[in-house]
Amino acid sequence: MIDRIDPELVSGLANTLTAHLPDGFLDVATVRAIDDQLRVETAPAAPPRVVTLEGGLELRVHGPLHGGACLLWIHGGGMFLGSARTEDAYCADLAARLGVPVVAVNYRLAPEHPHPAPLHDCRAALHWCARHAGRVVVAGGSAGGGLAAALCLLTRDEDGPPIAAAHLYYPMLDDRRDTPSARTDPPVWNRRLADLAWAAYLGGRPADALAAPARATDLRGLPPTYLDVGDLDLFRDEDAAYAARLADAGVPVRFALVPGAVHAFELIAPDAAIGRATRERRLLALAHDLNGAA
Repeated sequence: MIDRIDPELVSGLANTLTAHLPDGFLDVATVRAIDDQLRVETAPAAPPRVVTLEGGLELRVHGPLHGGACLLWIHGGGMFLGSARTEDAYCADLAARLGVPVVAVNYRLAPEHPHPAPLHDCRAALHWCARHAGRVVVAGGSAGGGLAAALCLLTRDEDGPPIAAAHLYYPMLDDRRDTPSARTDPPVWNRRLADLAWAAYLGGRPADALAAPARATDLRGLPPTYLDVGDLDLFRDEDAAYAARLADAGVPVRFALVPGAVHAFELIAPDAAIGRATRERRLLALAHDLNGAA
């Protein structure tokens, strides 16, 4: 597979989780410890305003709220890693570039808080955004993309606050892991990590459509969706299938399959040409949906 990866990405693979995983049994504590050692945090240009909702849920608000559009950002990390704080610099940059506030939800993590706790935290964040903004777009990467997809299903079924659009970056959608790409062993996020993530998130219970959106049987009435994924990503096939099913259900879809790209490719090698092009495409799509263009 290394021969198929974009050459500009290869150097970044040395600092990814899969390059540091021990052989044998893998548990949440071990992966969290490795992730803590590898994670490099960059301070944002301006610190966010922290809003604490009932129950202690923290929202990190980047940019001033002005009653117009806002972006609800859901961080990644396999449902058991990361936090909204670790993505402060990214969210602050998004807010500055888009000219809208970006609200990052610090949802509770599995396995201490399995499904549906993280999704319910995202629902609470959406309700807060809807009270302070006239138009809400939800976005997330990896596990955050999966939660964003599930949030669209949940709010549709509950007749909750409208979501103007969903932006899903290589989302984690299918616990069954039975597609050809899910049976490969790519770098960055491999099958061992996926197995651990789903076990933590489901907590021993079977998955429903709100835990694993790929299981949803009815995708009608969901918001317009942007979705991209690398062609060497473990999630490639489930993401492509979900995009196709959205289109079949009458949902406007923009889908990009990025050649030579692995999971989180724009993060492991930020200066790579395919990462720059993908970030620009995402920004244009976000600006389009936040502005309410046809």
